[in-house]
Amino acid sequence: MTRDDAHKSRIRRAYSRWLRELSNFLTPKRTAERPWRTMLFHTVEGLEIFTKTNGPVTRLGILRAGATPDEVAGIRRLLLGKAAQDPKQVILRLSPADVVQRTIQVPKAAADLMDSVVENKIETIVAWPHENTCYSYRVAGANATSPDQINTDIIATTKTIIDTALESARAVGLSPCAVDFAPTPETASLAELMQLDADPIGKTATRLNAVLGALVLCSLAIWAFGVYQVWDLEAQYSELDGKIAAVTSRVEEVKRLNDENTKFKEQRERLAKRKIDYPPVMTLVEALSRSLPDTAYLDELEIHDNEARIVGKSADPTGLIGTLESSPEFEDVRFAAPTTREDGQTLGTFSIVGKVQGAPQHAENSQ
Repeated sequence: MTRDDAHKSRIRRAYSRWLRELSNFLTPKRTAERPWRTMLFHTVEGLEIFTKTNGPVTRLGILRAGATPDEVAGIRRLLLGKAAQDPKQVILRLSPADVVQRTIQVPKAAADLMDSVVENKIETIVAWPHENTCYSYRVAGANATSPDQINTDIIATTKTIIDTALESARAVGLSPCAVDFAPTPETASLAELMQLDADPIGKTATRLNAVLGALVLCSLAIWAFGVYQVWDLEAQYSELDGKIAAVTSRVEEVKRLNDENTKFKEQRERLAKRKIDYPPVMTLVEALSRSLPDTAYLDELEIHDNEARIVGKSADPTGLIGTLESSPEFEDVRFAAPTTREDGQTLGTFSIVGKVQGAPQHAENSQ
């Protein structure tokens, strides 16, 4: 057996003991004598058979110890029609010769622990092994000399005696439902030593085990349903988180596009404003055409922000400065580079820059 198997076996035994103790606590104790119609009274001589209906107890016969098969058959024939055959109506009774009787005193304070007290005391009463002992007890009442003590009668016998008596009973075709003790067949039972019919504690244990099993199954079902609900909520929350994340992403994208659109709009407004603020290029070209003499011509025209640069050739490059200064379209006219004139040429090369009139002064504002 592996360690796990041994551990499981210990758990099962502990559970069985606990279930048995709880069932014993929950099972009502028998307080009245069992009703009977046929009694098998075991004595040293043998098994005496009595019957009782509505009248007195009647002795039918005796199966003596060591009876022959013929004697057993005779007793069986004698019982036909006279003795009850129903096990619920048949009882086996032990005589004083079969038992040991003792009366002990138990403190009233320990009355609730009577089962444990008797179980601990039984080993000091009987001379045979505990595993071969069958016993019962009866609370007789308060002790006459010690009011704080309870007189308790203990009746004990061996399982061997009971088995021998049962074997004789079954030999004549009778199956008792219980084994009790009383001095005579006519007197009331003093103690029930053994139950032979369906064990009421066992029945309670079976029912209790079924109820506990049903409760466990219900608990598992409730737990599984709760787990499913939690899983479903988690799935819904995850789906909701995904939707929220998607919406958040879309909002961020819309915000980004809106910011870009705002920037494009600002750029467009700036460009439109610049277009409005700056004079058209054709106006500047026309102004240059008016201002430049016939002896000058242009090779290049560049306009950067509010500044225009013209490169070309003229017979009098220096005179161009004053001419352009007097034009309403230009101001702050100056040479961007020294004028040059090649040998043998009448025209000199010039590079002139000037601010365009009417354009915003970006350079000045930035300074």
